[in-house]
Amino acid sequence: MHDTAPDAAGLTAPMRLARHLRDDIRAKLQLVGLTGETDFLLWWLTSAWKEFPAAAGYPRPEDLALANAVASPAAGPEDAPLTRLMDFIWRFRNDDTAAFDRDDPAGRAAFTAWFYTSAVPEMGLFGLLDARQQAWLFEPVSAPLPALGLALPRLARLTWAARPDVRPAFDPATPEGALGLLAWYVLHGAAEMGHDGPLAWTPPLPLDADMPDLPGITRLAFLAWFSDEAARAAFDPGRPDQRPALMAWAGGRSPAAPRPSQARPPATAVCRASAPPRHPFGVNIIGFARGELGIGEDSRMCALALAAAGVPFSVVNVQTGPGTRQADGWLDACISDELPYPVNIFCLTGLDTTRLWLERGEELFSGRINIGYWPWELPGWPEVMADAYRLMDELWLSTAYAREAFAATSPVPTRLMPMAVAVDRLTPTPRARFGLPEDRFLFLYVFDANSYLARKNPLAAVAAFREAFPGGHEPVGLVLKTMNPRTDDPRWRAVAAAAAADRRIAILADTLDRGEALGLFAACDAYLSPHRAEGFGRTLAEAMLLGKPVIATGYSGNADFLTPETGFPVAYRLVPVGPGEYPFGQGMLWAEPDRAELVRALRLVLANPGLARKRGQAGRELITSRHAPATVGAAYLARLRQLA
Repeated sequence: MHDTAPDAAGLTAPMRLARHLRDDIRAKLQLVGLTGETDFLLWWLTSAWKEFPAAAGYPRPEDLALANAVASPAAGPEDAPLTRLMDFIWRFRNDDTAAFDRDDPAGRAAFTAWFYTSAVPEMGLFGLLDARQQAWLFEPVSAPLPALGLALPRLARLTWAARPDVRPAFDPATPEGALGLLAWYVLHGAAEMGHDGPLAWTPPLPLDADMPDLPGITRLAFLAWFSDEAARAAFDPGRPDQRPALMAWAGGRSPAAPRPSQARPPATAVCRASAPPRHPFGVNIIGFARGELGIGEDSRMCALALAAAGVPFSVVNVQTGPGTRQADGWLDACISDELPYPVNIFCLTGLDTTRLWLERGEELFSGRINIGYWPWELPGWPEVMADAYRLMDELWLSTAYAREAFAATSPVPTRLMPMAVAVDRLTPTPRARFGLPEDRFLFLYVFDANSYLARKNPLAAVAAFREAFPGGHEPVGLVLKTMNPRTDDPRWRAVAAAAAADRRIAILADTLDRGEALGLFAACDAYLSPHRAEGFGRTLAEAMLLGKPVIATGYSGNADFLTPETGFPVAYRLVPVGPGEYPFGQGMLWAEPDRAELVRALRLVLANPGLARKRGQAGRELITSRHAPATVGAAYLARLRQLA
């Protein structure tokens, strides 16, 4: 990204992108009353290095100054100022801090102890503390302890204050209690709290050296002896003849290994640039190559088209979310972690491309021409995500609708590049495999519930089918093939309930292998899609390539190939995208298909098989000519030669 200068609120482009990309983070902050830009900046400082390690990097000096600005001064010599960072953590970690009374000195002291001993190691915050705070943690809070010569460090004293299970065992106000606390902290407490790395206490006198007054006894052995009641009864370190035995006993009592605390990795570990390309011409496809979802097929079809045109390519597989199966191995032989070619094609949404950059930084972007082959279902790219354009050198858009969505605001070139469509992997599969009847005309609708049910609009398919064939005896059926439905989603429950009311409607909620999924298309008679918006409409194009009559909303990406000559486009009216129905949908419009026309189209396809076949054949011819891998690959090759 070329320009990461902060805006008026102090947020850089990566911060802005992350803030708008992750509505779950915004929701979590809002839940505890953290809503402003400063609150997000503090979240970025404390947490983004784990979520977005490449983009978060190291904090800027002005960020550290903000974090360490005093929100509330110290109440006394033993108190610590409450910084903006501490105030943020007090609110952000409200489940852990609810017990601390902000208006009570004791509550504030308890929070301070918890913050420095628990939150700092757990969240990797030590590097955000200024030098004064870092030094304050290790300052002595007792006189040098007898014989040992070491004082109790403040971090050990704070740990005692934060541990109700430890407090009754020691009284740090007495020399004996302070010594016992120090012994416990050195041998056990620091490890239990994760006080390692920069948070590890380095004593001013070495623990493995002999004590001047007790030669032959190291300070560590003395601490181990003092913390063990049986050892104190068995050995007297004041007797030189017992010191070898005491040392032998103490030899197996080293401090426990600390549990690892969070620490920011070096910037070089997460912000490395890619090596220069090894070949002068070719493409690195970056996408969900193994993901069994529609956008994963974009990567595979891009590879097929490049292969048809003789363009060398390699594939970088990006992991999908945990709810999507990733078992399509069709491109496995091409998958590599390297970027051997000078051009990257990101077969991902703009949102996923942005997320990838935030997570991996320049590793996949630098030194390459970056092309975003971005699908998008709404009529405009969100203004708050305009920074994402800076990741790309140009955009390829699969339909006129998608191109128009970006062209209005994109500072980089936008090019119409239809995608390849192929069904060569089809495995002929009998209806019985899916539990479907042989004696009915079957309408099919395939959709991923993760692709937003409001957009896919399956409830309209159920309603139109039942209205078109209300008698219940008509020889028809509707197949809803979906995957990833959430039973806690009220939209899905409404679809399932409506479908259950008609025995002719079957729901297949499973992830099928690619060949078997295409086999389901072939086993059905017509395709139905009452969607509200499609960036491309791959399932419609696949059904058309198989010669199936397609009934679908005549709006968005599929309008490029679904016409009254090639199928049955349905009239619509534009309606606002509802709250929560699609990312960044506020203020946008999409289609509501005309119910009456949907009903008429369903009846027409069943009643007039000759017309259905004619339009199905015309659809097959159009997809074959316009979206054949060789045709699409030739367009790719022409543009790649221009770029080269």
